[in-house]
Amino acid sequence: MTKIKCLVVDDEKLAQEVLIHHISKFDILQLEGVCNNVFELIAFLNRNKDIDLIFLDIKMPEISGTDFVTLFNNPPAIIYTTAYNQYALEAFNQSAIDYLLKPISLERFAKSIQKVSQFLRPVQQSPTPITTEKENDCFYVKSDKRLIKINPAELIYIEGMRNYIHLHTETGTIMVHATLTAFEENVKHLHYICRVHKSFFINLNKINYLEQHVIILSNKKSIPVGLSYREQFYDQLKIMHTK
Repeated sequence: MTKIKCLVVDDEKLAQEVLIHHISKFDILQLEGVCNNVFELIAFLNRNKDIDLIFLDIKMPEISGTDFVTLFNNPPAIIYTTAYNQYALEAFNQSAIDYLLKPISLERFAKSIQKVSQFLRPVQQSPTPITTEKENDCFYVKSDKRLIKINPAELIYIEGMRNYIHLHTETGTIMVHATLTAFEENVKHLHYICRVHKSFFINLNKINYLEQHVIILSNKKSIPVGLSYREQFYDQLKIMHTK
């Protein structure tokens, strides 16, 4: 198993000790160092390029954790650790994987590690695909005066564009005069069709990998995970992992 190399960055000794203790409980994590501030963090990253994950406090002297992300090009994955909840929106807008409020329980920390494992090691997870190709899952759509039979298991992603949707499959694209809400009625019972953005549904079985809250599908299409859909989406990935 390839381990996730991580750093703890916090100016409080007790907060450092809590995170070190939690990290020690997970075989997938390998603690590479502890930094007391952002200056130490930048110096560490300049010496070590292979850090995968940073547990990063937000409120620190001189430079905050969120400021670091804007200053450092291509930082590793970030899980923010803080006693303040008002920075959550800014953190997720910076594509943070998670936002942990102090005091951080081991149970909440474990959920965060599940998220980061899916994010950083999607290929290793090798989830068993949830597939359903029963005849009664198929439905028909009207496109260019024709009724076309759709097997949802063959869909890669669905894109909404005002009053039209595009159904993308391995063999082509079908344009339908309809809304995503109307489409959802046909697939809401299928666990492998998931809404990840106000304009996109995807087939979970067509995911190649994820990077910075962006899904790369089997046809190389990149789909962003909308902020309001992230919790639901990552929970669905967790369900796939545990089945």
